[in-house]
Amino acid sequence: MKGKILSITVAIMAWFGAVFFVNAYQIECPQKIDVKEKVENMPEGWEVFEKDSLSSAFHSMIVYYDHPSRMAVLKPAKGTVDGKKHELIWEVNHYTDVEPYYVSCAYSTSRIELIKKIDLSMKSCWADYSKNEQGKKGTLTCSTSEAKDLH
Repeated sequence: MKGKILSITVAIMAWFGAVFFVNAYQIECPQKIDVKEKVENMPEGWEVFEKDSLSSAFHSMIVYYDHPSRMAVLKPAKGTVDGKKHELIWEVNHYTDVEPYYVSCAYSTSRIELIKKIDLSMKSCWADYSKNEQGKKGTLTCSTSEAKDLH
């Protein structure tokens, strides 16, 4: 009987833990990427003088609805998630949305952007920028909680 009560108690505690657990995760943009440019359709009489690969530093993040090639950029707002204020926040994955959301990491001195799909279970994401010895750093934190007080 004591074993049964203990099992039920553990199961109830696990259920409460799952219900009140806030599911969140972070996407960190790589701070630097190495880029190698290539010339196509070389004009006659010209040749390429190649320098070493270009190191491109992180610049900013953008959130897209659907694949970034379709250019559906979302405008960030100010608001709160779980009682904390954020300057750059996006609402993602509304109940009626059928396409996924993506975060794009843009880099200076390059037209290359790295993109990553945002987990479909997330409801809001916010950007945090900081600096360290390697330069500017960008982190997108996403949560299953909805954003509030957006403006």
